[in-house]
Amino acid sequence: MFGKLFKRKSPRDERADADPAMAALHRTVAERKKRDPMAGLKIGGKELTQRLIKSLRDENGVHIETLLTVLGSLAGFSCQMSVREELAQSDKQVKTEPFMVVAGADGKNYYFGDALNRLLAESQWSIWALCAGAAQHMGCTELPDINDIFRHVSETVGGERFGVPRVAEAHQPNDLPINLVRTIWPNTLPFVAEFCDRPVQWPVLLGIAIQQAMYLGKGIIDPGLAVSIVMESAVPMSKVDAADLFGAI
Repeated sequence: MFGKLFKRKSPRDERADADPAMAALHRTVAERKKRDPMAGLKIGGKELTQRLIKSLRDENGVHIETLLTVLGSLAGFSCQMSVREELAQSDKQVKTEPFMVVAGADGKNYYFGDALNRLLAESQWSIWALCAGAAQHMGCTELPDINDIFRHVSETVGGERFGVPRVAEAHQPNDLPINLVRTIWPNTLPFVAEFCDRPVQWPVLLGIAIQQAMYLGKGIIDPGLAVSIVMESAVPMSKVDAADLFGAI
């Protein structure tokens, strides 16, 4: 479903030459970056949301809960992948494991630690800060308890309830976050990387995409509920093992 929208090609310049639409986006980014260093992330985030909307639309329109779950799941997973890629690109001679590895109830490895928490919820540009800020801008006065979400993920890691958004049945996405990451991440990453100067920016771009989806969904879904869906997807998907999903990191 998503492969036709996010094409895996060779390096940026060659890709731009082969894709006129992407070339036009890069020209826009280059021009706007002269005034706004965040221009690439903003343009990339908006374009990502639009492409996902196009891919998810059916005869009934777009299921907003699924769109938010897709973006939340990708954002959470990107937190771990960006930390790993930053470390891989580092000049440090000794490259240590940046996470605390926990064996889940299913025997698989899951990843925790401050490096993930900063990108998820503890920095100015974290997933939580971006989506909660958007919700408050839309008038939300009651946000979900982010500490409870983290606690629930820790308590259920590797179990049947792990990674299942705790929202009412009427607001459940069309698929589980783990399946969405497995299906969509490989084709989405090259697109996201196009607009980022460093891997650490991947979660920021996805957070901006989440904001875009929330603003587009205003009037359709309560902004506080939108934040819950995003974070109930993002936090557990930041913990999963890429090797289990794709065979290798």
